[in-house]
Amino acid sequence: MELFEQIRREYEFSVGTIVGVARKLGVHRRMVREALGSPEPAAPKPQQRRLRKLEAVSEFIDQILRADVAAPPKQRHTAHRIFERLRQEVPGFSGSERSVRGYV
Repeated sequence: MELFEQIRREYEFSVGTIVGVARKLGVHRRMVREALGSPEPAAPKPQQRRLRKLEAVSEFIDQILRADVAAPPKQRHTAHRIFERLRQEVPGFSGSERSVRGYV
């Protein structure tokens, strides 16, 4: 926020060019343009990754998790156990434990 104010001040009263402000403050020209266009920085866009290898087995994982809702806490599946079941019960499963853990 303060950087955006400083960029606008430098552009209006001192250097006067986008390249000059970028060099003087050590920021990228895109940031200077963004500061001149809006008073506040834009919120970062959340990245969404597609879990391609889990698309085929997502229903199987959801089924396990739905069944675990009624089970006692000690008997519920962990992400590691779900991964092990996928490796044993689904032929050709090539996903990683980390992706299963992220999905769970």
